[in-house]
Amino acid sequence: MTVFKNDVSRAVSLLGSAVSGARLDDAELELLKQDIAAEHSNNNEQYQQTTLENSHFNAYRDHMMGQPIKGDADNLSNLTADDLRTYQATNYFGDNLVIVGTGNINHEEFVGQVNNAFHSVSKTATATQPNSDKCVYVPALMFIRDDEMYNSNIGVFYDAPGVKHQDYYAFLLLKHMFGSFRIDKHAEHLNDVKK
Repeated sequence: MTVFKNDVSRAVSLLGSAVSGARLDDAELELLKQDIAAEHSNNNEQYQQTTLENSHFNAYRDHMMGQPIKGDADNLSNLTADDLRTYQATNYFGDNLVIVGTGNINHEEFVGQVNNAFHSVSKTATATQPNSDKCVYVPALMFIRDDEMYNSNIGVFYDAPGVKHQDYYAFLLLKHMFGSFRIDKHAEHLNDVKK
């Protein structure tokens, strides 16, 4: 959040309320599930998002990291407010939260505001965390046919080296060589003489 100096305590209070006082209403969840289901049914119109999610699934298929951002369409109807409460208890706890304040703020005041706003958050997880195993990159190839998509979509991903790895700069060069596809610049047929 970006706020004026005099509004820092209100911002921290708002964040604390959102994390520790979230009300998970069953009726409201059902309305949200309908909205998400409508988005799932329109996935064929979201080419980039659908391609990225399928590529992510292909790379991390045995881990939650490979699951769609807005959930699996098949499991959406089974989701309950209790599931969300369990997720909150598993992931929203003191040792797992970092609250940072930057700019012209008084550190001691900020720490006090954070302590006041987040005092009811448990220090450790109150539920067992599923999928805590490290995700493993799986090099694989996947083809999906979707007759609703009138364009072909391709995602090519690499298990890239970290900043300290000896091949980091070689991968930056490779990324630069591949470039980015832009429909306004690359819409010609693949057999066009310029290609």
